[in-house]
Amino acid sequence: MTGGRAIAAANGPVGYALSEAAKAHRTQLQLRVGPLGLHLGQELLLVDVHRHPGTTQAELVQRLDFEQPTIAKAITRMERTGFVERAADPGDRRVTRLRLTERGEAAVQEVIAAWAHADMASTSGLTEAETSELVRLLCKIRDNRP
Repeated sequence: MTGGRAIAAANGPVGYALSEAAKAHRTQLQLRVGPLGLHLGQELLLVDVHRHPGTTQAELVQRLDFEQPTIAKAITRMERTGFVERAADPGDRRVTRLRLTERGEAAVQEVIAAWAHADMASTSGLTEAETSELVRLLCKIRDNRP
């Protein structure tokens, strides 16, 4: 390892290790959700809409803490690929509700399994105690955000 990566690893070893571990985990997850026709991040939307049928984009933004343009773009893509559909709210035609299509519903359990498999693959060299400790420590780091 030379150049920028070496400098980053030497001067920010925690951040560098977190970044590399996150990339490895994302790769594991993409290997599993990609064949379903989903891009990373869309699986979160899929499962959330499954859990909250009839939700709005604004509600997704609030629950998932994503930016509104990101949600809008992902929903548009997921609608084009047949995972979600939009429908006007019967009580207020200005509001658009989201629900999964048959294809979307069929993918939910596969996405949940993909999350579990990606975690198992990513932690395959760790003991159960080490995995629990890793999760605990990562949550502590997460909680340090401003």
